[in-house]
Amino acid sequence: MNAPHATPSPAPHAPSPRLLRLGLVASFVLMLIALGVFALSLRAVESGSDDGTLITISAKGCQPARVEVPAGERTFTIVNHSDRAIEWEVIDGVMVLAERENIAPGLRQPLRVDLAPGDYAMTCGLLSNPHGELRVTASGDAEPARALAAHDFVGALAELRVYTTLQMRKLERTSKALEQAIENGDLSAARAAYLQARRVDQRLAMPIGLFGDLDQRLNAPADYYAGREKDPDFGGFPRLALGLFGADTTTVDTTAELAPVAKRLVADLDTLSQRLAQASIPAAQLANGSARALQNWHDRAVDGELTPLALNDLIGLSEGSAKIVSLIDPLLASQAPSSQNQLDQALAALQQALAEATPPGADGSQSTAESAASDAPQALLAAGALPEATAQRLLADSEALAKALAAVNHALALSG
Repeated sequence: MNAPHATPSPAPHAPSPRLLRLGLVASFVLMLIALGVFALSLRAVESGSDDGTLITISAKGCQPARVEVPAGERTFTIVNHSDRAIEWEVIDGVMVLAERENIAPGLRQPLRVDLAPGDYAMTCGLLSNPHGELRVTASGDAEPARALAAHDFVGALAELRVYTTLQMRKLERTSKALEQAIENGDLSAARAAYLQARRVDQRLAMPIGLFGDLDQRLNAPADYYAGREKDPDFGGFPRLALGLFGADTTTVDTTAELAPVAKRLVADLDTLSQRLAQASIPAAQLANGSARALQNWHDRAVDGELTPLALNDLIGLSEGSAKIVSLIDPLLASQAPSSQNQLDQALAALQQALAEATPPGADGSQSTAESAASDAPQALLAAGALPEATAQRLLADSEALAKALAAVNHALALSG
């Protein structure tokens, strides 16, 4: 039996010339729209926000090198066109008023700053780069109606001076113990002394951070130096940490390498002690300085493992922040109770997260803080890097506390 013949399908119609022309026009329009969106996005990257001032940092410094803005709250957008992470600071004499650290290559970061009229300096990437100039002119903006009087802060600032003095004495003692252990070539004692000294250093991160030159010598990471780890000016706690805790370290770096670094650290701390004894810390820097220190820790830790050294730093930062919160709380209670509640909750959350993340005995609660024979440093080091979930919680809670502290000046109508 023969199979039936299949009926051939009609051939598809070719698109008409008119439809082809319409398709080409539509494609061209879509391409123009895409190019326009791309151009606008590039322009946004280069110009910052509408009320912002763009500062581009290259390997050689800031562009522009001289900036003029009116007084009040201003936004600066920092764009990193160099090949390494950088920082940007606003400095009044030797005192740091605002900063943004760890801006990765190719990225930009906004920074909101409340500035009074005057002439300031800007740090511009590498510590060897020339400073930029920032002129802040008088503005017609009205002063906050509910600003507190200077005498409202007398008690808090007096208590802070006592706390700073006592902690500074601990820092000098533990740093001298660190210097001695390094001279003796005792790795275990040197590591213990380092962790103890560094923890106190971080308790004082707010007042230390106000003195840009000393803070850089004590705490600047290797990336901020032209020669990185090999740069002759690279020192302070980061250099000692590299020598004492480096991956291939089985003994302390040779005395010839680390002993001068420890000696210079002790000398810088002596200078710091003298400055703190003479300086008056601005009330506006109590919360702002603490917020910067916590945010800087977060920004450095967010891209890597949370190591025992980073955890030790955060413990010290939380202790220093707790002291600042205790000084600010009475003022917030009368001026902005809701802000006080947010700040207290943020601090409590970080403290709880740290309590759960820190190995038993590693917080020093069962041993003296200055004893080089304490079990706390060994317990901390033995724990290793924190689990990812724990690290993420600490990162989130530290940033939340930084933001709560950063909001205090607005709640108290403080500037400067």
